Amino acid sequence: MKNKYLYIFMGLALSSVLFISGKKYISLGDQPSKKGIAIYKNPNANINDRVNDLLSKMTLEEKAMQLNSASIRKSAAVEEGVELIEKSIEEQLKNGIGFIENTFDQRMPEKSVEMVNSLQKYLKEKTRLGIPAIIGTECLHGHAGRNSTVFPTPLAMASSWNTKLVNEVFDVIGREARTRGGHEAHTPVLDIGRDPRWGRIEETYGEDTYLTTQMAISIISGLQGGTTGNPGLTHVIASPKHFAGYGQVEGGRNFAATPIDTKVLFDEILPPFKAVVEQTNALGMMASHCEVDGVPAHGNKWLLTDLLRNTWGFKGIVVSDYNDIKRLEEFHHIAATTQEAAKLGLIAGMDIDLPSASAFKYLQEVVEENPALVKELDASVKRILRLKFMLGLFENPYTETKGVSDFIGNKKHVALAEKIATESVVLLKNTNNILPLNVKEIKNIAVIGPNANSDEMGTYSMKNDDVVSILKGIKNYVGKSVKVNYEEGCKIAKFENKNGQDRLIEYTESEEKESMIKAIDLVKKSDVAIVCVGGNEKTSREAFYRPGVAGDRSTIDLLGNQKKLVMDAIATGKPVIVVLMGGRPYAIPEIAEKASAIVNTFYLGQTNGDALSKVIFGAVNPSGKLTISFLHSAGQIPFYYSMKANSFYKGYWETPPTPVYAFGHGLSYTSFEYSDLNIEKEVFDMNEAVTFSVKVKNTGKIDGAEIAQIYFRDKVASVTRPAQLLVRFEKVWLKAGEEKTLTFALNPEKDLSFTGIDLKKVVEPGEFNLMVGGASDDIRLEKIFRLK
Repeated sequence: MKNKYLYIFMGLALSSVLFISGKKYISLGDQPSKKGIAIYKNPNANINDRVNDLLSKMTLEEKAMQLNSASIRKSAAVEEGVELIEKSIEEQLKNGIGFIENTFDQRMPEKSVEMVNSLQKYLKEKTRLGIPAIIGTECLHGHAGRNSTVFPTPLAMASSWNTKLVNEVFDVIGREARTRGGHEAHTPVLDIGRDPRWGRIEETYGEDTYLTTQMAISIISGLQGGTTGNPGLTHVIASPKHFAGYGQVEGGRNFAATPIDTKVLFDEILPPFKAVVEQTNALGMMASHCEVDGVPAHGNKWLLTDLLRNTWGFKGIVVSDYNDIKRLEEFHHIAATTQEAAKLGLIAGMDIDLPSASAFKYLQEVVEENPALVKELDASVKRILRLKFMLGLFENPYTETKGVSDFIGNKKHVALAEKIATESVVLLKNTNNILPLNVKEIKNIAVIGPNANSDEMGTYSMKNDDVVSILKGIKNYVGKSVKVNYEEGCKIAKFENKNGQDRLIEYTESEEKESMIKAIDLVKKSDVAIVCVGGNEKTSREAFYRPGVAGDRSTIDLLGNQKKLVMDAIATGKPVIVVLMGGRPYAIPEIAEKASAIVNTFYLGQTNGDALSKVIFGAVNPSGKLTISFLHSAGQIPFYYSMKANSFYKGYWETPPTPVYAFGHGLSYTSFEYSDLNIEKEVFDMNEAVTFSVKVKNTGKIDGAEIAQIYFRDKVASVTRPAQLLVRFEKVWLKAGEEKTLTFALNPEKDLSFTGIDLKKVVEPGEFNLMVGGASDDIRLEKIFRLK
């Protein structure tokens, strides 16, 4: 690429940037108008005027192409420069393009920037109107690019219950994505995760609607650089997904049907999406693979237009999940042809067909045959162009290459990744306070298990050159003061692919007998054992659309010989600390009964081993708490803490109705006491804030953080209601012996309402239980208040 011309253009373009409070915004008044310049090219003009002017100049084909996307994810031109790029996708770009998909970028940071700059250069200089593209990407727990900072996966990150820290994390992710040339992120996943068999459960923030909503607000305001709905030149558009109900797939099977009760849809599934539209001005939305009330989301006008735009006031763009507009024909069978699927998608309110326009490539043809659809087409084009002007792409289509690698994954970002990783660790069990380990009292540590030396960081992450495994982190922490011995012991499973069909095969005991004996012998010779088990990125992953690529499971047990490895280690009589690492909660009732201590991590990101070691050895007091229940077996599914009270009335022959570890559970190295739950008064009016306070005291000998959880129960209602619902929480840091008073206020209309018999939101008078504690099954204080 001829960089000297690029830099000259960039220098001119950047002169129109205004710095306010450290953030860049497009200047609307620094450049004088030029006589005769097209309105859409005039940076001084109003954005709506620029959009309308440009739209008036576009042909039908150029309009249709703005709803199209081209993918360079696997382009042969990845490292070859602009000339080969032009040859490979010239036909796609000659009339412009709305999106270019650059997800899962394996290039080094500078190469990423050079690639997208070369594409923008082509669009600017060799298309009639010079309309730049929006570069789409993934940012699930870090920008999906080589060496971008990798944070804990969502299910782990949610365990921190620290929304302020999560906001800081996604501010960094948004900046890293933009620095690499990205403009839009298919992030976050706001599906409610209640089936641990589902391979995408790790992408969710757990089983609770309120907690997911609070995380969503923090994440999107981080990615977009605030709540104004304008990312400027420093951040990216957030497109939360999957709208809506995708996490409720039958049997935990990806792409399965999603039969959702209407009241559940409105009270439990939609609130996170509604909140980010109304409170953070989310600029994007990704539609779901699934159907909503029998109508596939990508062809659901009620969902995408009537509800999202007309009722909630959404102003952004709706992007497809990969190839799902075409699947209205080939999968859902509500369209006979791909052209008909494209028509249904356009009418429903779809704006972009990702990743490579499998249906919308026929859009020009469809509109020519149905001229009345020009209205819907123009509306989508306007929405897309508006975002391109807001992002400053017409004045600043290129990304600076200088300093990219110094910014991506810098020390400050990695330190933030480690901080949230330590807060995401959940201490599930700690018999006789065996943790934290004292390096002065230990001579030998046995580190065993298939995940001890793993460098996996979870789904939707790319290669990172600075990953710290558990084994490496422990060695880093103890140095030469303690001898660390390692044996794998067993593997998780083996995988093979025959004729396009993936197979997961568990190892037999005889296959791994020798390696397990070595590991157990190591435990016998050591003072303590750290056994690292769980899953990997193949055993819990997104099951792809094409046949034969699985990702979901029918059980949630530890695979292969992992359970035997743990139980054999326990049988030695040595203290055994079990570390769980993987994409889902596992059924471990026997291990929970016998192990000395259990630590859950899911995936902690690139600082995994360092963060975990700080918790295990006491440099950091664990403060994470579960956002999803740990069950006895898959037979308990469906299970979540906020089910209706009658769901817990009976158990099974084999198991109780309660989980092994409940929602909100998590231990500390100190102890906390709750007292003085004080509700302002006994009776409140419907339009009056319910205010109350509670005291929390650190009664232990070391500093720590407690997550105070506030639940309520509607004692009598016109429809059956949950046994309890999380309605507030606060993470509070307390020094040893310190006490703080926490104050809260509930808005009855927002916090205590539900969808009634007539399918309208209602707040009913009556009595409510207010419950305060450290977990859903650890309620310390309870009082009653009334609404009249």
